[in-house]
Amino acid sequence: MIKYLAQAGPTHPKHGGGGTSASVQFPIHPLLSFIVHYSIVIPIIFLVHDLFFIPKAASSVDLVQYEETIHRQTVISRFLFIYTVILFTTRCASSFNAGRLRQHAVMYELTWLCNSTLLMGSITFGVFDDGTATNWLFRRRPLIATACCIGVSIDQVLWYVDLVGYMVSGKFLVGVMKYLTWSQTLWIDRLTCTHHLWTMPLFIYASNNELGLDAFKLSVCIVTIKVCLSRWLTPHCIQAFKSKDDGGSGAAEAKSDPQIYRYLNVNLCHELWRDITFSFLQISQDKPPGWLYLWRLLWRWQLFNYLVFVGILSPLSRIG
Repeated sequence: MIKYLAQAGPTHPKHGGGGTSASVQFPIHPLLSFIVHYSIVIPIIFLVHDLFFIPKAASSVDLVQYEETIHRQTVISRFLFIYTVILFTTRCASSFNAGRLRQHAVMYELTWLCNSTLLMGSITFGVFDDGTATNWLFRRRPLIATACCIGVSIDQVLWYVDLVGYMVSGKFLVGVMKYLTWSQTLWIDRLTCTHHLWTMPLFIYASNNELGLDAFKLSVCIVTIKVCLSRWLTPHCIQAFKSKDDGGSGAAEAKSDPQIYRYLNVNLCHELWRDITFSFLQISQDKPPGWLYLWRLLWRWQLFNYLVFVGILSPLSRIG
């Protein structure tokens, strides 16, 4: 089972790749990867939180502010839960008639950290906890929600940069939003991408002055686990043509056809996002071994998140 779960490259039939439809397997591997990913991520993060991060003592909490925060988080958690269910179900439903590559890719793509943040936020802001929850998984843990928010912060700040740049000049200045123009991106993906713009302000509002250094520390753990699991479970891409044809004259055209090639690179686990072309950010041009690439990615990702946390998120969380 461990061997089967490990990603086996873009053309392997279990990912939906390969030359003939007859050899392609039902999307069992994507479904198992989705289940295994979240079955590992959620309990590990909850355990790390419960073992190493101590909530404020009751005597140090303003009860009026606490009740206001609980109410605020409960309302937001319900919204997040509904939005997450809509996002997950519509993206899965849209894959039925979108070709085999999309059918296999959708479950991998739902493990992106930006999507996980919605799910984790709904649970840990208390959608299932009315104050009497006895189930360990359903307890309110707002620190985890804010840690997930910090984990995606550098990406979502760059979404604002790309959005403003596109509105002013018609160009994506960084490239994190450019995938919305790809032929492989369905209309439902565009419709359900708005959370990249409102996740941070909504989570900051929900935190109500709880965005402290502990949230950043926990975010380091979250990002690391997510990236490593994605490297293990998901291929760099899915392609219906053989690897030996990659350098052929038709390779570029093939990669623009979503029925033949689908880019994944979930959680940047294989390379920097392909639309980000700044030379000083490139970390895989020398084709490093996996462990070295992950090291280069993770310390840079954490550094940029820390700069966003110190310069933007933490000051904003103290306003009001």
